[in-house]
Amino acid sequence: MIKSMVYFGHISIGEVELWPKGETNVAAAPWVREIRVDRLSPPSERCLPLAVLHTVSSGALCFVMESRPSPATADDEPPSSLVAMHTACLRDNKTAVFPLGAEEIHLVAMKPKSSLPNHACFWGYKVPLGLYNSCLSMLNLRCLGIVFDLDETLIVANTTRSFEDRIDALQRKLSKEIDPQRISGMLAEIKRYQEDRSMLKQYIDGDQVTDGGKVYKVQSEVVPPLADNHQPMIRPVIRLQEKSIILTRINPSIRDTSVLVRLRPAWDDLRSYLIARGRKRFEVYVCTMAERDYALEMWRLLDPDSRLINSVQLPHRLVCVKSGSKKSLLNVFHDGSCHPGMALVIDDRLKVWEEKDQCRVHVVPAFSPYYAPQAEANFPIPVLCVARNVACNVRGSFFKEFDEGLLPSISEVHFDDELNHVPSSPDVGNYLIPEDENAASLNVNKDQMAFDGMADAEVERRMKEAVCSVQAADPVTTNVDVIPVAANQQFATSSSIPLAPPPGMVPLNNDQGPQPPSVSWPDAQSGMVDPLQGSPAREEGEVPESELDPDTRRRLLILQHGQDTRDPTPPFAAEPSVQASVPPVQSQGNWFPVEDEMDPRNLNRTSTDFHLESDAVHSDKSQPPHQPYFPAHDNPIFSDRLNHQNQRYSSQLPHSEDRQMLQNQAPTTYRSFSGRGYGNPAFSSR
Repeated sequence: MIKSMVYFGHISIGEVELWPKGETNVAAAPWVREIRVDRLSPPSERCLPLAVLHTVSSGALCFVMESRPSPATADDEPPSSLVAMHTACLRDNKTAVFPLGAEEIHLVAMKPKSSLPNHACFWGYKVPLGLYNSCLSMLNLRCLGIVFDLDETLIVANTTRSFEDRIDALQRKLSKEIDPQRISGMLAEIKRYQEDRSMLKQYIDGDQVTDGGKVYKVQSEVVPPLADNHQPMIRPVIRLQEKSIILTRINPSIRDTSVLVRLRPAWDDLRSYLIARGRKRFEVYVCTMAERDYALEMWRLLDPDSRLINSVQLPHRLVCVKSGSKKSLLNVFHDGSCHPGMALVIDDRLKVWEEKDQCRVHVVPAFSPYYAPQAEANFPIPVLCVARNVACNVRGSFFKEFDEGLLPSISEVHFDDELNHVPSSPDVGNYLIPEDENAASLNVNKDQMAFDGMADAEVERRMKEAVCSVQAADPVTTNVDVIPVAANQQFATSSSIPLAPPPGMVPLNNDQGPQPPSVSWPDAQSGMVDPLQGSPAREEGEVPESELDPDTRRRLLILQHGQDTRDPTPPFAAEPSVQASVPPVQSQGNWFPVEDEMDPRNLNRTSTDFHLESDAVHSDKSQPPHQPYFPAHDNPIFSDRLNHQNQRYSSQLPHSEDRQMLQNQAPTTYRSFSGRGYGNPAFSSR
């Protein structure tokens, strides 16, 4: 037991007895005898602070403390300031915050089993700076994080140089090929590359293209600056909406930086779900191995009105990873904006992610419009609509477990209790079925001549040099694991539905400080809303592993999804007809269910905190800049959760927000296609 003094700013508000907990060496910490509270956290409308901290920092309880016994006081004597702070935190679902550099300690007001007058008791949690406030807002709004890859996940982009290199590589293979079917397939693929190269050349030479007898001229698009000291940029852009093709120029003054971009089918439908009716279901991030200027322009093409990520957030939410490095959710959320366990990743590669994050990756088949342009059109449900349904199900399952499993247990915890009986915190990885380690990936043996992205001539030169080292590597091949789907599943689009601008995250007032004396008690009490109602059941289904030779395994999934009917039959061995299992979409009406959520504006409810009498100077409220959180040393907060079993619930009425979308849903399995990637030299997002 350690005797400690608690301060609010520079004002002493009470003495406490402190007991260290967990593996942290609190007793040796220099701050342990002076707990200096800087402010109170924002109030929570739905979630108990203990539930939030258990979700984002399970195992991070570092101490418990309670006020020291004091002599008996008269009934009419006001409670001490420490007791007043304890009362205010309990009443308004707040925590008392003690900053410690790149971390902060949150004091959670607890109720003892035996009520004592003028008694205050707290649990202390140490978390990365800013993480609690960010996740509190997301949990109150029923919002998760979603991280997108770019190249071959959402888009395929080529420069003149990359077109030529792809064509040359195919022609070299063609010269050694003797199988007539393979020759026919390669010739058709070369033709498609040549057609797009010709279109790109028209754009470079004359700022216009001719398609289907119609001439399309460039339109000047203003790109707003991402920093105050930058100037707006004007790019010459041609958009062929019907073909989902966009021609743009990364550096408007250098024509060699022109690029032809193909957008993946159904992106508009996935985007519409994310911003439907202004209801923010996910906070969006981008993580790519592409060069930054290129990545910023590709995202601008995907989100032209900045409704997924606003221009202020974009510099922090678009993360570029150096070639050869692993992608990491800790790096994506370097500013404490989200917890990895609350984020879903959409990528065409699995192995490019750190192992502890792979359980949260939904792996999609690589977008290959030149090999099989009709593949996704022939697929019963487009790949990005599958991803959308996965995101919907993951979100519903996460908050079902949070509301029905965690919150009821947390509400029964007292100061004297242990957390052994409390369920583990929900994790997005619990609701994605990981691939077997030996299961195959069709996204493994990709054409190493691929160039996905560009920035300028200098970067292209470095791309050329880097690809030589990649070509020296041995290709990695595995088998393919695919999932059957019910034949009667149908798909309905939502592109005709008008979109309302999404509101920003609701600001929560946390500018709390020492104020004149008195304690006020608002009449309004915060309450919990109805929890989620359930989520669909799941079951697994697989087909035998492929026997194809390594050179053709990377294309198997595309063949199984459908082949371009305009060209000869592809020169690959036939496989039994299978389809990928996906959650069904409602067959009629639109995708956007009736909202039954709380009004986010209610989160602005103000509340009165305890006040202190003091003439002393207020403490400095400034915080150090956000540092990358999750320190390198082992910390149980961020331990890998791969050992968690996948949660499977029987079919019930889902949460009202996604009720229409998931109604009458048969048991499904969301299985990602595992992948092992090569770092594409300079721009690959794989």
